[in-house]
Amino acid sequence: MLLIEHIAISKSFGRINNYTIDPSQELVAIGVTNILGPFLGGYPATGSFSRTAIKSKAGVRTPFAGVITATIVLLAIYALPAVFFYIPSASLSGVIIHAVGDLITPPNTIYRFWRVSPWEVLIFFIGVIVTIFSSIENGIYCTIVISAAILLFRVLKAKGRFLGQIKVHSVVGDHIISDTDKSDRSDAIFHSTDSEIRTRNVFIPIDHDDGSNPEIEVKAPYPGVFIYRFSEGFNYPNANHYLDHLTEHIFKVTRRTNQFSYGKPGDRPWNDPGPRPGQVEVDDSGKPTLKAIILDFSSVNNVDVTSVQQLIDVRNQLDKYTSPETVDWHLACINNRWTKRALASAGFGYPSRHDGEFKRRWKPIFSVAEIGGSDSAAEIAETIEKEGIQKQQTRELERPSLSRDDIRHASSDSSTDNIVKQAKVTSRIAAVHGLNRPFFHTDLVGALHNAIANIETRQLYEDAGGLSVGQLP
Repeated sequence: MLLIEHIAISKSFGRINNYTIDPSQELVAIGVTNILGPFLGGYPATGSFSRTAIKSKAGVRTPFAGVITATIVLLAIYALPAVFFYIPSASLSGVIIHAVGDLITPPNTIYRFWRVSPWEVLIFFIGVIVTIFSSIENGIYCTIVISAAILLFRVLKAKGRFLGQIKVHSVVGDHIISDTDKSDRSDAIFHSTDSEIRTRNVFIPIDHDDGSNPEIEVKAPYPGVFIYRFSEGFNYPNANHYLDHLTEHIFKVTRRTNQFSYGKPGDRPWNDPGPRPGQVEVDDSGKPTLKAIILDFSSVNNVDVTSVQQLIDVRNQLDKYTSPETVDWHLACINNRWTKRALASAGFGYPSRHDGEFKRRWKPIFSVAEIGGSDSAAEIAETIEKEGIQKQQTRELERPSLSRDDIRHASSDSSTDNIVKQAKVTSRIAAVHGLNRPFFHTDLVGALHNAIANIETRQLYEDAGGLSVGQLP
């Protein structure tokens, strides 16, 4: 309790005087003081809130004030006890209350806290009330327990979001920038000719649960393709809640790939009983079949055995749901190499089927980037341009009939038109992720493109009657 109180006081004055503290250093200081204190007749103590406030009001700036305070205390105890005896307690209380008054949280600050997090304001009031009517220890215990309960509830009941796709445009002032608008070249937004800077696809929750404009229509990525984003990490406390939400939504909006997978009613499992006797089975032929799932791991830092095992169980469950086809699992925005290693060890990152028929109708798409440095396209283009200008100047200088202006004009119009093409040919590129993990993607756009390409390739394969990918038009 002494340590918690001491650190709370230190942080309060740190915010007032614009400095930071090291809790470990405070712990060492309090520990040394309380170890040596009993040998000198002292008792366990820590930084006093009231005395610190009084020193701050008095203009203290260095720890040397403690030496002066100790000297005055020794004089008051051993030399001047009779002088301080007649100072009324009310006067001392008034000094302390006046010094501590500036540290009380004003109402406007509490209102700002309410705008940031209403739950924490409620915890704050509970702690204050318990402290006033009980004790500081009980107030600290209550706030810690309530904060831990709210944190665990948020982690356990974390709910992912299904994302949809919208096309957004860049706006400068009241002007929407189109792909062909190049009127204002002075603006920084027009420095690039890439149209994706002005018009681009972004992914937001389909239910607008993130506070986006509900009037904007969010389109589904592709029939049978689902993009699911984790919100509070992915580990054993919330893995079951995540995956239950995922499968429940998929079963609700899709249909089984093979409607006649059960030969007779007795083959149905208990969790898929079908219609009751005398009732007609609901016609869900208008619903798409499940084809691919894209998981957004941007908020996931680590995974554990339990969460990965539950993900494997859901994969097997959905493979039975889509039998004889299988579901493609695309994983995007993985920020931790150990998470990627764990998922790869569990069989994610590449197709689950490796038979020859599947390979013939599978079309992998990889994300590549320039290696950089001396092998980048910009460096190569600059080198080619310098070499071309030098060669042209050398050739022109050997012709005495040309003037200096002709040489300058000829060097500027030399072979610079083909520099970009040559750079593209000679630049070196490499895959961002391993070639043996084609279902690991850098972003959601690449994952969606890969999923759609595989789906359309399979459809062409089926329509063509079993032709291989190389034989498809």
